[in-house]
Amino acid sequence: MIRRRPSSHSGARPPRQRRSRSPLAVTNRERISWILGLALLGLGTVYLLRSLFAILTASVIFAYLLDPVIDRLQLRGMRREPAIALVFCLGLVSSVVLLLLVVPMVGQEFAELSTNLNGYIADLGVRAAEGQVWLEEALGREIPVTGDELVQELLTGLNGSDLDAAGPGGGLTELLTQAAPNLGRWFGGALGAVLSGGVTVFLSVLNWLLLPVFSFYLLRDWDDLIQGADKLVPLGQRPMVRDIASRIDQRLSAFVRGQIMVAGAQGIIYAIGLLIAGIDLAIAVGLGAGVLALVPYLGTIVGISVASTLALLKFGLSWHILAVWGTFAFAQVVEGVYLTPKVLGDKVGLHPLVVMLAVIVGGSLFGVGGMLLAIPVTAAALVVVEAWVVRYRGSRFFSEAKTGTGRAA
Repeated sequence: MIRRRPSSHSGARPPRQRRSRSPLAVTNRERISWILGLALLGLGTVYLLRSLFAILTASVIFAYLLDPVIDRLQLRGMRREPAIALVFCLGLVSSVVLLLLVVPMVGQEFAELSTNLNGYIADLGVRAAEGQVWLEEALGREIPVTGDELVQELLTGLNGSDLDAAGPGGGLTELLTQAAPNLGRWFGGALGAVLSGGVTVFLSVLNWLLLPVFSFYLLRDWDDLIQGADKLVPLGQRPMVRDIASRIDQRLSAFVRGQIMVAGAQGIIYAIGLLIAGIDLAIAVGLGAGVLALVPYLGTIVGISVASTLALLKFGLSWHILAVWGTFAFAQVVEGVYLTPKVLGDKVGLHPLVVMLAVIVGGSLFGVGGMLLAIPVTAAALVVVEAWVVRYRGSRFFSEAKTGTGRAA
């Protein structure tokens, strides 16, 4: 008996074959549940450790920066614990030597500034008169306010009430004599506030003494922690996650170490230039601006503002202010032309506008720590975004959208 095939024109449809789902397939609901669970676990951990979060973050950064050094010492035959102890001892000795060299010079600068401060205050009227003359020459008209009046307004603001008018033989010296008790009370109140917060400062210092302890144990178990984190990644996502993590590590490790070298070089240039300019606190301001240079633009803004104020206070309107500005301009040129291309290269690859936005957002959310971590976090996020763009361009959604656009065209 010959069986006939059903005609394609008969209108009968063959029965649909249901796709049998593999028992190992993961549903979207399960994925969302795992993601939400991990997110809640992470947020809960951060909340519980919030009091030590800054110390733990600093410990992780130290461990991340020192791990390559420890690995090299291990390749030379040292065990990991002695290698960590050796690096810590060298760091401690270097810090003590640096403090012994820098602290006496900075202390001497502060002593000189405190000795000269009364003379600077006494010369405020003269500086204001010089500035008034310069302003009148620049504007081509007379300003109906004298330097003594400006200083009197300033001291009145510090006093909180009106000062007695100076007599015919008086002047700025008499005004300063009247304001001295009020300045003393202001400094006394500030000192009392500092002493009242002494317990808090002591507890903060005690907490930060745990930094080397945390760093030691993190360095000792660093490889095990990385392997443990790798084992928690889903099997299907491990190649992609490992590739992204490797690129983030290459970009950040070179950037962080290079940025530290660049900031150190800038601090030395600032200190030398400000010493040549002859201002007070040249070493303190220069090295401080170098440290703040770890945050883009912050070191330059703070350093040039403080240095210009000190130059005006000591020399008035003179070439010393131009020397201060020239120092910071020279440091920026050296950084842009030589230091950044040679040391950093294109390790981060962030647009200057993105850098400024990252620093502003990080500072507004987390303060100085947020500004310090803004660029590394943004650079790591950029690697993730680049990986996502690559996957998006290779997805069916992108191909179908492209095909549909082509048909519509």
